[in-house]
Amino acid sequence: MPDKNLQFLDIPRAEPAKAPVETRLRNFREIYAQFDAGSAAQQAGRCLACGNPFCEWKCPVHNYIPNWLKLIEEGNLLEAAELSHKTNSLPEVCGRICPQDRLCEGACTLNDGLGSVTIGAIEKYITDEALKAGWKPDMSNVQPTGRRVAI
Repeated sequence: MPDKNLQFLDIPRAEPAKAPVETRLRNFREIYAQFDAGSAAQQAGRCLACGNPFCEWKCPVHNYIPNWLKLIEEGNLLEAAELSHKTNSLPEVCGRICPQDRLCEGACTLNDGLGSVTIGAIEKYITDEALKAGWKPDMSNVQPTGRRVAI
């Protein structure tokens, strides 16, 4: 059995497949494909679970990134979705449009030569797959403020 603490040396950073330019010119669908459960778990397993997680501190909403990466590595998708929504009301959006290369992934300890953990792709995977499985965020404690926002 390989040493979990050193698996980032054996497992390189991997991104989901990217649609070719010719395809993207003809539609407005997702540019990147979705990770499957095995790929998401493998990439999440590269996380070093740093004592002082710079990825979490660099994230503007201070997502519990190492914690939900651990849950994905263990196969606990719905728990990861719940945890992801504790700090971010729209992780399905942030997983797609947030500039992770300058924020969480840019701050990842592995970013110096080994390739950071693919945090953004895993964040997108968590919510998309949880919603497909029927999960819904708990909105029972949300209090109306009377304010509106446009996206």
